[in-house]
Amino acid sequence: MLKLYWADAGQMDLRAPAPLSDYRKERLAKLKLEQARKSSLCAELLLIEAVKREEPAHRLPLEIVSDENGKPGFSQGEPFFSLSHSGDYAACALASFPVGLDIQTLSNYHEALIRRFFTADEQAEILSAEDRDAAFTRLWCRKESFLKAIGLGLRLELDAFDVSGADPRPSYEGCAYAFWDHREGELFFSVCVPQDRAGEAFPPTITRLP
Repeated sequence: MLKLYWADAGQMDLRAPAPLSDYRKERLAKLKLEQARKSSLCAELLLIEAVKREEPAHRLPLEIVSDENGKPGFSQGEPFFSLSHSGDYAACALASFPVGLDIQTLSNYHEALIRRFFTADEQAEILSAEDRDAAFTRLWCRKESFLKAIGLGLRLELDAFDVSGADPRPSYEGCAYAFWDHREGELFFSVCVPQDRAGEAFPPTITRLP
């Protein structure tokens, strides 16, 4: 099972339908920019809605804890989830297996940036693309989703793994990972799961709220 929910925070009713998790309250307290606060709040509201629909026996408010690497998860383990927000948008992936989700609004590529953080094959793919901005944003999304799936965040160097090509399969600790890419206008999505779960995961069910 893999369910994907997303929304424009500017169009979302941001009144919480249930008390927020302590994890979210702590995150919101650290955010100063109003846009960042709205999209962060929207991400948890999407998770609450996903849990209510897909896991109705799950207790609210959500009990979210962070592991030693800072990756959030439910205190009781499954289901797994991943949250992301970019600009006005937020998204949530809920799954019965480890998952990483990233969304990015279309960004301008910068050659100095890709030379620093991307592998040689990734650089070549971007520089040879008809739309370099789209290629850059898509690969950046893949990289972020992989780091979330393996639970390391930016503790792993971005050029330590390669996500170029139509069907990349980077691995970590003996496990290969697969990707699903999607685009909605200026918004790019990447979902990453263990390769052996890709058949049941992709394509995910997508729900836009409200």
